[in-house]
Amino acid sequence: MSASENNLDKQKRRHRGPLIGIIVVVVFALGLLLWWVTYEVAEGEAPRGSDAQVDGRTGEVEDRSQSGSVEGTSPAGAANSPAPPATAPATPAPAN
Repeated sequence: MSASENNLDKQKRRHRGPLIGIIVVVVFALGLLLWWVTYEVAEGEAPRGSDAQVDGRTGEVEDRSQSGSVEGTSPAGAANSPAPPATAPATPAPAN
């Protein structure tokens, strides 16, 4: 079935406002998305991995060991090591 009113100029005039509104919302959403991605990249941290990285293409192991971390301390230093296990105090032998 065809439309009863075929006045294209009138239809263009009626749809202009909603189409402009849709375009403004899409541009605003894209701007927010661009801002968010830029913010995440700028505030992100460097990846932390093991000292040996495996190249996925060749299977070769790349040694990336460093003398210290970003803070200047050794990653396996005393401050980062776990505490020794707690032991129960020795009970004295009963006196006979």
